Amino acid sequence: MMKKLHALLACSLLTACAEIDDEMANTDPSTDLSEYDLARGGRLLDKWYADSSFEGTFSPGSEGGPFANGTLADVDGAPFANDEGHDYRLKNFFGWDLRGTEGIYGPDYADKSYALSIDLLAGSSSHAELAAWFEGGGDGLPAYGDVLRTDQIDDMAAFVLAMRTGRLPRASEIWALSDTAPNNYTLLPGADIEAGHAAFASTCALCHGADGTVELFDDGEYTLGSFARQKAYEGWFKVLVGHPGSLMGPQVPDGLTAAEQAEWILNVFAALCDREAYPATGASEEDVEDGDPRCGDYLR
Repeated sequence: MMKKLHALLACSLLTACAEIDDEMANTDPSTDLSEYDLARGGRLLDKWYADSSFEGTFSPGSEGGPFANGTLADVDGAPFANDEGHDYRLKNFFGWDLRGTEGIYGPDYADKSYALSIDLLAGSSSHAELAAWFEGGGDGLPAYGDVLRTDQIDDMAAFVLAMRTGRLPRASEIWALSDTAPNNYTLLPGADIEAGHAAFASTCALCHGADGTVELFDDGEYTLGSFARQKAYEGWFKVLVGHPGSLMGPQVPDGLTAAEQAEWILNVFAALCDREAYPATGASEEDVEDGDPRCGDYLR
């Protein structure tokens, strides 16, 4: 019964998520989101089974979930296959910009086979509709209600709604899609590099060191600087909400508007384009070369 109700609500969601010409058109802030943990919602969208709030064990294709084998159920209760390697992460279904195939995971860019043709930042679906969809599955999603609590699902829906209605910054305020640049993005112009260095020193350096080399990322492939120069399309999201499964929470100062948050994040990534100040020392992956378009004119 509940599965059918969720399916009906998901259908209304699909209608609401139809493509619109102006992706910023829906900015109605009428829904009160103050009771939700937006940062946690973002981390759960990223990798729910790695976040500290997840209770239990889940490893895709191995253990956990309603079938005890690392598989989630679909809207009808049958196993939802992981054949394409989405690993049941909502981030994989919608991309780091939450725009599905309209965004960085679409066919003109990263071309991820598991990306859905639904732009979460378009349309007018309510918090209740989003939460029901995430809980019960359908239209390309598994049912997360079998593994996540109602409050966690509510936080995910609130995060999407906050970004859609302009209460959180969007990826498009920090980087632009590119069909020619490596990793399909370029940082936007207009950053204050000196402000970015200052923000790094007061926030990021506390854990990563003054030059960002204290910790390596992705099994030693990157320092913080070399990661930011090559993967800002992902890094911006981590700065905004934190990294699931780690001590890193949201890094943006409290009390900023969405536009100010976007500015703060862009400033930091522009500053991290300085290869001398934030070197790739100890990293196994090569750093970017001169002229790399991802940093553009920020590259030093």
